Order: sequence, then structure tokens, then C-alpha cells
Amino acid sequence: MKLIIFIHTCELYENTRAKLLENTWANNDNIVFITDNQNCSLKNYIYVGSYKKGYTYHPETVKIMFKLFLDKYSDYDFFMIIDDDSYLYVEKLRLFLSFFDKNEPYMIGDFINWTNINTQYNFNSKYDNWVGGGPGIVFTKSCITNFIQVYNTHNIDYCNHDVWLHRLFKLSNNIIKRTHCPGFHQYGEYELYKKYLKCNNNLISVHLNRNMSLLSNYHIE
Repeated sequence: MKLIIFIHTCELYENTRAKLLENTWANNDNIVFITDNQNCSLKNYIYVGSYKKGYTYHPETVKIMFKLFLDKYSDYDFFMIIDDDSYLYVEKLRLFLSFFDKNEPYMIGDFINWTNINTQYNFNSKYDNWVGGGPGIVFTKSCITNFIQVYNTHNIDYCNHDVWLHRLFKLSNNIIKRTHCPGFHQYGEYELYKKYLKCNNNLISVHLNRNMSLLSNYHIE
């Protein structure tokens, strides 16, 4: 099973976030940093030009990453985008993904865990909400091609990338298979490492919410 991971970073956070990941869980040939820094000092990166203003994670950048996946990594089975302030257990993710058919249009992430902590949104059901973007979102090639078809044929207002993806999903005629991964956590970064052992599969990806001092609590040497 082939998995490619794009970490979304930028010149501003290259030394304070991205390099910390490069020195821990992200030191892998199949992990690529997406950046706006043409003179990036990271080992494995792709420069995508200046980021559009207005969103910390602009949908236009997601479109670029989708195109890169189809152009450069089309022989891969799964594609992940993840924030530069998250901790990912790559091998545990591989194990989880091994149960899924790569040919089906899956979008996998934290659809439920985050709503149990952030209660400011009043959803009618657990799946009325969008995916939590911080701990990462996994797509199959089929899912990406369906999303591209949707945004090429509909005029969709831009917003945060996770909400934008939710709007794409709602226009996809239920083709996309949204799947919650219990091991992905948008929130809970201060409690999860105390609650679960590092080897526990309830921890696959944890969004650190900018607090990189927590990295060592999750890292396995």
C-alpha cells in the first residue's frame, strides 16, 4: 500500500514547526512539505508559489496539492494533507488504511471527535459537520477526481479548507464516502498522551494546535 503525505507549511513556520516535524515523525521519503518558500531548507519539499491571502489554509492550495498528487503520485493508493502543527504515527495510519479499498472514493478524517470537545456548533447529527483539518485528511484518487469535477462545475465560495471540502461533499451526490477515523484528533492535545499509551491505536494523528512543546510527549524514538 502506497501512501504519500503532504504537510502544509510556510516560510513563517519553517523553523518553528516544519523542522521539528522533519526531525521526528516526518523524516521519510514519502512525506513532502508544501511551502511558499522558494529557498526552503527542508530536505523534501515542493514550492507552490505565494499563498493566496485570506485563509490560513486556502482552498486554492488544496487544488494545487490535488493536481500534484494526480501529476506526480498517481500510482499511489492514498494521499494525505496535514497541518505542520500535528503529530502523525505513520505506521498506525498505514494499518488503518489497509482495511480500505483504494479504488473507492474515500475521504477519511476526524468528523466526530472534535465536535465532542468544541460544542459551539449545533449540529443535528454527528455527520452534519465538516472534517477537522488539523490532524489530517486522507483521500483516495477516486475521491480527488470527484472533488475536482465538483469544483470545476460549481461556483463555490472560498472559506477554510475543511469547510470548503464539506461544501464540495454536499454537491457530490453522495458519491464520496466520508469515513471517521477514531484515531484522528483535532482537539485534546493536552490530555490524549496521558489517556493513551503511544502504542495505542486510539492515537494515530493529533493536532497540537500550535503548541509544539507537546511534540516530545507524543514522539516515539
